[in-house]
Amino acid sequence: MIELNQKDREILFHLSLNGRASLAELSKKTNLSKEVIHYRLKNLEKSGVIEGYYAVINTYKIGKVFFRVYMKTLNMTNKIEGEFIEFLKNHPKVTWIVEVDGDFDFLYVVWANDIIEFEKVYKEINDKFGKYMQEKFFSVMTNVYYFKYKYLVERQDGTSKLTGGEIEYPKLDDLDLKLISLLSNQGRMPLVEIANKLNSNAKLIKTRMKRLEKLGIITCYNVKINHRLLGYSQRKVMLNLNDISSETIQKMITFLTFHPSTIYITIAIGQYDIEFEMMESSHQDFHNLLKDLKNNFPRLIKNYYTVIFYQEPKVGQFSF
Repeated sequence: MIELNQKDREILFHLSLNGRASLAELSKKTNLSKEVIHYRLKNLEKSGVIEGYYAVINTYKIGKVFFRVYMKTLNMTNKIEGEFIEFLKNHPKVTWIVEVDGDFDFLYVVWANDIIEFEKVYKEINDKFGKYMQEKFFSVMTNVYYFKYKYLVERQDGTSKLTGGEIEYPKLDDLDLKLISLLSNQGRMPLVEIANKLNSNAKLIKTRMKRLEKLGIITCYNVKINHRLLGYSQRKVMLNLNDISSETIQKMITFLTFHPSTIYITIAIGQYDIEFEMMESSHQDFHNLLKDLKNNFPRLIKNYYTVIFYQEPKVGQFSF
């Protein structure tokens, strides 16, 4: 486990939801020089604490729906599991893969134009690995709230970025699509390097990025942290509620938004009424948050399910 000092935690906190923040911006927020920021960032990357940076893409702004599959496996050996993960990683329509411990074993995400395209992808996966699926269920994400990594600095902060909403079909050319794909994998790459990779120029790339951000296609840029190295576990909690009115859901969203442990909230059409993800340094953190929820929303929670993220072989990576 790696022990981070407060300044490193502050840097990571300010990179969350702002993964392309300049050294000058980070210097202003942390009261460290640009040289010190650069040195610390390189050390965080070298040590594996920072695993990368990625643009958060709002798929609904490019005409794609966010389908999710939860799975409980059966008789899946390590060899088959490796083949399964590799197949999903290489599938262009599968954009997120999570291996979890708890009520399920895997979660994967498909970005598809419609239910027919999703069904085609699901059948491809099922034809190869369906016999290893004991249980499964599907859901369609409608909104995801992204929060700053408050758990690193143990403070309340209501800053959030929202993906989802109405489906839109903007006009995007080949350069736009290549740029989206590249930034979803390497969100902090300098403009000159992006331009070289895409056979363009930095001025045009900057203009295109600004347009994608203005259209809401790029929601923000995030930093991917190896939280296990820091002694944290990422937990997903799925709640069924006795009252699912919009007013009640919004009150719970507000409560979770300001809780220091929360990093995501998901609203979806499916088996659960509301889902959130949190970082915990021990099971006690989850126990305390659950008690807070029950105290603030008495008799509201009907039941809950929970899983611990083990690894994420693919994180929001887009390819066309």
